[in-house]
Amino acid sequence: MQRIYVGPTGSGKTTILQEKYREKVKQSKTEDCLVFAKDAGDVSNWRLEIDLKQMGPLQIFSYFGFIQQELKQYWHLVDEELPGGRKSLEPTFMTVEPAHYLMSELVREAREEGAFASVKATSEQIAVQLIDNLNLAAMNSLNKEQLEDKLLGWAGADLDKAAAYEQGLELMLKFKELAREERCLDYSTLIKLYHQHLLNDSQYCQELLGRYHYLIVDDLEKMVPGAQQLILKLMEGVEESYFSFNPEGGFGRFFGSAPEMARENFFPRCELVELEGSYTSSERARSLVQNLMAQILEDQPLAESPYIKDRILTDLRGEMLVQVGEQIVELIEQGIEPGQIAVIAPSVDQVLDFALTKYLEDRGYNLLNLSSDRRLLDNSFAEALIVLSLLANPEWKLELNFSSLLHTLSLVLELDPVRSALLSEEIFKNKLELPDLDKVGLRARLGFANSDSYEQLKEWLLEQQNCDFELDYFLGRIFAELLAPLTPAEKDILACRQLIDSIAKFKEVGRAYWPQEELNRRFMKMLQKGTLAAKVLFKSADVQDQVLLSTPYSFLSFSHLDSVKYQFWLDISNQLWLQGSSKELSNPYLLSQRELEESWSDSIDRSLRKQQLCDYLRSLLGKSTQGLYLADSYLSSRGWEQDGVLADWLSADYLGVSADD
Repeated sequence: MQRIYVGPTGSGKTTILQEKYREKVKQSKTEDCLVFAKDAGDVSNWRLEIDLKQMGPLQIFSYFGFIQQELKQYWHLVDEELPGGRKSLEPTFMTVEPAHYLMSELVREAREEGAFASVKATSEQIAVQLIDNLNLAAMNSLNKEQLEDKLLGWAGADLDKAAAYEQGLELMLKFKELAREERCLDYSTLIKLYHQHLLNDSQYCQELLGRYHYLIVDDLEKMVPGAQQLILKLMEGVEESYFSFNPEGGFGRFFGSAPEMARENFFPRCELVELEGSYTSSERARSLVQNLMAQILEDQPLAESPYIKDRILTDLRGEMLVQVGEQIVELIEQGIEPGQIAVIAPSVDQVLDFALTKYLEDRGYNLLNLSSDRRLLDNSFAEALIVLSLLANPEWKLELNFSSLLHTLSLVLELDPVRSALLSEEIFKNKLELPDLDKVGLRARLGFANSDSYEQLKEWLLEQQNCDFELDYFLGRIFAELLAPLTPAEKDILACRQLIDSIAKFKEVGRAYWPQEELNRRFMKMLQKGTLAAKVLFKSADVQDQVLLSTPYSFLSFSHLDSVKYQFWLDISNQLWLQGSSKELSNPYLLSQRELEESWSDSIDRSLRKQQLCDYLRSLLGKSTQGLYLADSYLSSRGWEQDGVLADWLSADYLGVSADD
């Protein structure tokens, strides 16, 4: 039995697969059934949803998690095939942070020698793009020659571009060599080693194909080509396979997934079961989707849609945000739960986050920012860990952001902003050494109680200087002795724990490349360069009583949310709605397995941008049940006139039609 359940978002595909899972493991055992989910968040949801009276080990993984487990278990089959023969009992898995930092260092050194002269991106941005190239090549099973041909073919006759791509290729190869030599495996190296060595090893394949009786794959359309290759291999050994496929879930193709390839690989092999209806969207939302697709892709006129509740249009962006806040509060007062309202913008900047947060907090409501660029250091307690570490280690000679110092002093000493600013200014004047309050005349201005707290903090920091310590241990001490007494919320504790885990993982990899005494400083330098990839984690409980703020991709990728009742699309004349996925040195379209009918051109770029926008809007409306609000301003927060085309596609007479018309 090989079956695919095909249906839109909210048609019940995952629920059916979970019922199949319960049915099959009751007939045998949990070890016999292998499940692939899209990512770690969905894996976690699957594990939470499975409610069995008796359970053995759950074989539920993401593609990456599965091959990581397999490489660790069968490392002896791989290690002996690598240059230098057997070197380690098990590999070290390189997380995103050290991989990004290591590549950034290679880029920085290359730039000092004159490389990437024509590239506008920063060294950190170049590093991300080069890592993306390696990951895309691995996911699409491209070898070194194919990767080189595609990149240099993209450059065409542009000699500057060709030189930059050649320099990038050189660094990518150097990075791969460093990873293999030290057995520190990044994402791309993991995939390459698994497919080149284990999947080509007869002993391993024989064991793998005899291991499972049942195979379940959720969100087949989001599986990258490498994952599809593995799934096809597993189908040879299992008795039954069950898959779900969302024909509307194409937005992931710009991040490596291959829905068209999944159709070609699996549809002819399987029985198709079509599912209709959706509990995460309404018929009116789906009608609007069809209108938008026709307007954007085929230039057809828009039909009236009662799904649009209102259109907010102002001259200034600040005015628009106030009116958005008013509409949100009105919905909440009508009985809509805050967590059923999502504000979605192409870019969640600080102005948007601060203005909407302040407006809602003043009225007793909270805003939760799901944006993918929300870093751990945006949390005040995690920020304080870093600031206090820098103050305790002036020998690192690393710069400290003034606002970060101000926020930390306000938090730790419980100072008001004015006193915190006065103290921060004196610390900066004193080259980050804590001054004598009497010498700088601040004791009276701070107040005696505040001054006593400052003296205690100063004494604590002085005691830590010149101590030989492990940074993760030291951060734990800071939290336990200085921050825990401030009664941090659960989200603050989680952010600090993530940060401490991050340095531990960084050191595990970093020991292979740098002296032990440099690791603490290098980690802090990495933070200052913006290369910390760890994001704030959320739980399903976080979204229940808070209005959501997000970019389209972050909203669609958030695994703890099926749908919301109302969405607000902001800044619809912002050009970022039609942003392409290609960068100066990276292009997911070119690095796919598809054979290109023509060379890269502006027309292809425009077509892909429109397709990506359509995929986003269709997926967004697939997670909305009651209505949509559109909001825009003639001027951006910087005072620039906005001229994005999404506003034109949405500016038809139907806008503003009420649901009762």
